[in-house]
Amino acid sequence: MTLKAIKNTIIYLWLAALCSLANADFDFLNIQLLEPSEATVAAAEYSYFDISLDFLDFASKVNSSSRPERAYAKELSLLAPVGKRLRVGYEFKNSSALVSRAVEPFSIKTQGDEHRVVASYHLGYFIDFPMYINLSASVVEQNSIDIDCYAHNGVVLGGACENADIRLLDGEAYVNEGVTNYYPAMTIDGRAQVYRLGVEIRGELFGGLPFYQKVDYQSSRTDLSYSSKLLEIDDPILLNAYYRGVTLGDTITSLSTQLPQQTPWTEQALIIDFGSKLGLTEKLSASLSLKHYLINRHAYQYGANETNYKDNTALDLALWFQPNVGVMLYLRGQISQRNLLGIDPLAYNRKTSKFFSQPHGQISAGISYSF
Repeated sequence: MTLKAIKNTIIYLWLAALCSLANADFDFLNIQLLEPSEATVAAAEYSYFDISLDFLDFASKVNSSSRPERAYAKELSLLAPVGKRLRVGYEFKNSSALVSRAVEPFSIKTQGDEHRVVASYHLGYFIDFPMYINLSASVVEQNSIDIDCYAHNGVVLGGACENADIRLLDGEAYVNEGVTNYYPAMTIDGRAQVYRLGVEIRGELFGGLPFYQKVDYQSSRTDLSYSSKLLEIDDPILLNAYYRGVTLGDTITSLSTQLPQQTPWTEQALIIDFGSKLGLTEKLSASLSLKHYLINRHAYQYGANETNYKDNTALDLALWFQPNVGVMLYLRGQISQRNLLGIDPLAYNRKTSKFFSQPHGQISAGISYSF
């Protein structure tokens, strides 16, 4: 493997491992609530992707030996009124993704959960438009990923895999229990907290077309971490040992410099969001929402020659079908200009930022019930 291929492999591994945790969808359900209603809304959504559905041809634009095979997300939401002016909600989302690679690890599966709470309070009126203040907080956490073996600089670091060139044995378990346990090459964790505060107005365009206009301020804290017994080796004899013409110390140093920063950083975003809904027939309607993100980061360590992406635009289109009172079925598609920038804080870091020059798209189907 060349150094460029190694670097791209590491970058894409992190991107694929983290970008499956997409944004929550209370904003999308907001379109359904444009009509005056005091109902409680429960919703479920399922999103699926595999490589055959890569209509944007995203995978071919990534110069890497890795590629996403499939991903899915399951989501449950509940939004309920509390009194005349206040609505509160809770949302849970579980996501999973599978990535295949040409070298160790040959495949990697990631899973993660998101919990989000929201509140919307009717302040009064701006001119003749109802005005709301919106608050939300969410926690996104990726399950720990144990990478048993990892290929770097032509050396397979392991791990219990059969083709591992260098391994570290759990000596205590071997001495005390006679068990041969090898430490994984690396364990990866990711978590983020996201807070949002904004104002919203609702009304009608052209005498009957419902719309909303929102301006939000979003702040997120992202913490990506990795641990590896191999990276912690400090014995000079081991570090100076040669394998395939390279010392173990040089291999460890090279690998360490390729990984994302270990210290947390924050990201601030100004989000301008417009949405509207159009009735097509008695039971069928279409909706549109358009968001623009302006991004700023603090305590973020930029990599060499890294492009600082600071804005993103996302378009959300959906068809709604109402088979009977209270039930809504929908099919929606979303496309964003710069991948998940501003949408998913876990997806962006100094080693994945190059992929945010590419767009992102997803298709979802769901059902909501008002009662």
